[in-house]
Amino acid sequence: MTETLTEPVAKVRRHRARRFGGWLVYDALLLPTGLLTMADAVLGEPETAARRWNRLGATAAPKSKARTFGNGLLSAALGLASLFVLFLTVLAVVRGPFWGLVEHGPVEPGTWGGPSRAGAWATHGVLAVPCIVAFLFVLRGVAGLQALLLQGTRKWVLPATIVVAGGTVAFFWAWLQQV
Repeated sequence: MTETLTEPVAKVRRHRARRFGGWLVYDALLLPTGLLTMADAVLGEPETAARRWNRLGATAAPKSKARTFGNGLLSAALGLASLFVLFLTVLAVVRGPFWGLVEHGPVEPGTWGGPSRAGAWATHGVLAVPCIVAFLFVLRGVAGLQALLLQGTRKWVLPATIVVAGGTVAFFWAWLQQV
């Protein structure tokens, strides 16, 4: 009896892992696919752009050149946001739970959780875990928003995508000015 119950559970777990990896890959490929979509629009090939999005897993029908270019531009901006959040996620993983393996110097007086190394390591790990979870939810939301943008079925998606893309570009520009 338990063998028949564990088999469907294993299938569900594999499906969830595939979906999880799928939207992470989707987020990582948004920027290059958006740039290629803009190139397709300039070259007058919206069918090529639609096939590219369909291969990536988002349903897209051929549209006008202007609409294809706009979708590519917004997708590239969302892809920039996705790559930045992916970078922050990796950074949070490396500098959070694995802080003690990365930081070898003495624990400075202003270090979170100091003055002991164990306290600093624990504090970095405890603070990083909710950040990692939040970053993964943001990545899932960006993938969902972009997929809804390509479908074009809901009226609120385009303004929401424009706001998110504009905020992303403004934030990224401000961040680059500090680097």
